[in-house]
Amino acid sequence: MKKKILNFSFSKAFRIENTFKNSLIFFPLLLSDRSTNTSDIITLIGGFFIFTLITSICYATNDFTDYKKDLINKLKTKKSILKKNTIIILNFFLLLFLIFLFYFTDFYNFYLILYLISFYLYNFFIKNFFLIDLVFLTTFYILRLFYGSELIGLNMSYWFLFFFMSFFLIFSVFKRMIQISVNNLNTKNNIISYSLNDYPLLKKIIIVSTVINLFIFILYLYEVAFPNTFISLSTPDTRYQQSILILCMIFIGYSIGLVRIIRLVFAKKIKKDIYLFALKDKVNYMFLIGYLLIAYFHIS
Repeated sequence: MKKKILNFSFSKAFRIENTFKNSLIFFPLLLSDRSTNTSDIITLIGGFFIFTLITSICYATNDFTDYKKDLINKLKTKKSILKKNTIIILNFFLLLFLIFLFYFTDFYNFYLILYLISFYLYNFFIKNFFLIDLVFLTTFYILRLFYGSELIGLNMSYWFLFFFMSFFLIFSVFKRMIQISVNNLNTKNNIISYSLNDYPLLKKIIIVSTVINLFIFILYLYEVAFPNTFISLSTPDTRYQQSILILCMIFIGYSIGLVRIIRLVFAKKIKKDIYLFALKDKVNYMFLIGYLLIAYFHIS
């Protein structure tokens, strides 16, 4: 029984359930035209575990600094909060760990430092700034993509970058909208710098970002059908040797899934963090499995 409680506490303190976010490190390779090889896969697996270690300490730090806010936040379940001295030691360990990576491994790159700088800025300052916090929340996802691509020397295209920037901005706004609705934040509050008064603006951001996101996808489909039309948005690693029919099927499925979640958020029917909802939603898994199967069978 003690062992089970200890494991539960560890997973809560370091938010082990958030490990899946770091799978973004693999996306640049999976969605590129580069042939997969053992070296790239091993490198990305190593990068995945390194990023997971770093982000786990960041999550523990964030939970410690947000402890009082989380007590009144209905989205936050009971957590195992580490002591102040433990948090200080862990963050000092991060510094030593980065030095080790820099001098003794090939897993260090600038995006690890940029992620940590962004985290500390967000955690201690930016999270209380209206709308600016959304930029940082989006950036955390994008830096995972950059880290993975840099590890294996792969160039991300503007197609790839703009698509995921708009997607994760939508995801970040979802997070704030759900926090507002679940906690019924009618006015200024001590949880986030948003209230129900900001709901119309956040909806507009979602709609505009969705239009941009889908438009980028449509432009990519056009480029696949008519090559060299938007060559400036591409890189040598951009994958174009794909069936336009299959891509259209992916686009339709993706659009349906995205619109479905938007409607659920707008209707205030999602009562948990958007990330946890995405992890547990069976419909999302159906779409994800379909995407992964198509990506796998089309890797050259």
